[in-house]
Amino acid sequence: MIKIIRKYWSIYGGFSALFRSSYFWLGLATTALLFPAWSKQGWWGDVLSLLPNLLGFSLGGFAILLAVGDDGFKKLIAGTENGESSPYMDACTAFVHFIFLQIIALLIALIAKAYSSILPEYLPKVSLVTMSAIGYFIFIYSIYCTLAAVFAIFRVADWFDNYITKLNDSKKNNK
Repeated sequence: MIKIIRKYWSIYGGFSALFRSSYFWLGLATTALLFPAWSKQGWWGDVLSLLPNLLGFSLGGFAILLAVGDDGFKKLIAGTENGESSPYMDACTAFVHFIFLQIIALLIALIAKAYSSILPEYLPKVSLVTMSAIGYFIFIYSIYCTLAAVFAIFRVADWFDNYITKLNDSKKNNK
């Protein structure tokens, strides 16, 4: 499992790509804006009610991404050149990142819910609020990554459309 996570993280671009991501910064800003939602107990309810449906969409979208195109198209966009990841792997990585974040956010929300009555006795309020902020940020960031995943599907659909257009043009020229 560690090996495949490292591969995903490498193709994604690591922390450098993470901190350059506009979705990351939008997630931080939105989390700050939503302080009233996550600074009190029960914030995990938002996560646990929204993310399972979003996760279902994500997995369905990923399946669509994997199914788009014929063998010729897939050969065109897959395969590495010059040690760089292929466009196919870049699109897949957008979905893996999106799904990975959703799973992490769900797990954090479940843990927060499970320990919500125990931790206040043992941890200072600032620690609890900090943990809530981190958990809610990952949730919000995963929602913004929905856009990245949708754009990944759109990008692949655009490539496929261009591929078919060129294929049709070459058939017309060969007649």
